[in-house]
Amino acid sequence: MSEFSEKMGMAAGNNFKSGYNCCEAIVQTFRKEAGVNIDDNAFRLCSGFGGGIGHARDLCGAMAGCVMVISTLAGRNQPSDKPLAEIYPLTLEFHERFAKEFGSCACGDLMPYEFNTREHLKNCLKLVNKVAQLLAVYLEEKELLK
Repeated sequence: MSEFSEKMGMAAGNNFKSGYNCCEAIVQTFRKEAGVNIDDNAFRLCSGFGGGIGHARDLCGAMAGCVMVISTLAGRNQPSDKPLAEIYPLTLEFHERFAKEFGSCACGDLMPYEFNTREHLKNCLKLVNKVAQLLAVYLEEKELLK
C-alpha cells in the first residue's frame, strides 16, 4: 500500500463519517484530495447510489463512485473524442479487481446488516476506506492521475 492510497482510504473514511454516503465519500475524496475535476453539479449524481442504489442493495455505491472517478479521468465528452473500446476495459478491470478483493460488487452481499445500524455504519466505513485504497492503487498503476 502506498502513502497515497493510505491517505485516500483515511480521507474516504472521514468523508463517510461526516455524513456522505458511500458513493459520495469516494468521489469527494478524489475530488478534494487528488484533484479529480468533478464539479458540484456532477457530484450530485452520486447521491442516489448509496445503499446499493437507494437502499436496493444492488450495485455497491462505493464501486459506482469508483467508476465515476475512472470515467472522469479516462472518459469522453463526445463520441468523436475516443472509442468506448478504450474506456470500458479500464472500468471492467477495476470491477474485476473489486469483485476479487471483496467477493462481490453487490451491496447486499457486502453489507448484510440493516441500514443505519451501528453494524451497517461500521461495515461500510471499513469498506469505503478499503475501496478508496484499491482505487488509488489502480489509478496510480494506470497513470490516470496527472
